[in-house]
Amino acid sequence: MARQITCDSGLVRLIENDNGEVLDVGRKTRSVPSALRRALNARDTGCRFPGCTFHRYVDAHHIKHWADGGETKLSNLITLCRAHHRLVHKGEIVIKPCEAGGWQFFSEDGRAYKEAYRERRQCCEWNALQEVHEAQGVYIDSRTAATRWAGERMDYDMAISGLFSSLARAKRAKDVSAETSEA
Repeated sequence: MARQITCDSGLVRLIENDNGEVLDVGRKTRSVPSALRRALNARDTGCRFPGCTFHRYVDAHHIKHWADGGETKLSNLITLCRAHHRLVHKGEIVIKPCEAGGWQFFSEDGRAYKEAYRERRQCCEWNALQEVHEAQGVYIDSRTAATRWAGERMDYDMAISGLFSSLARAKRAKDVSAETSEA
């Protein structure tokens, strides 16, 4: 637990004498500097666990923990969502660097997690957004995001009933008798 808490935190060395008087306070170390964090975010674009789609609220993780001498440098860092980060520190996921670059993820019993296809987010100019939407048949106006929801709890019975009613209507529309058909 201590390793997880300190994974992306700062450490300040404090030296005291036998009477508890402070002799020296070192500089803060081991945290990921903002410039390095920007480079890490640009490289990883989210949690690197195979198939994970989390792009926000990801933690910087030292592959070789700094308590074991791991350096705070890009080649020793990876971004993980909080869930996968927790599993790594619990020992349920093991990360090993590949010789060709990148990482492999293993379960605690040594089975490799298969790489999953991860599509990079499409990047376009801000003024091209309307063209992208029109090409996809998306038209946004003042009523697009209008909602009648007032924050109340969802009525699951009503939602399920509505889904079954829609299914029944679709089946009835499909099961029109051949005798009544106009064809």
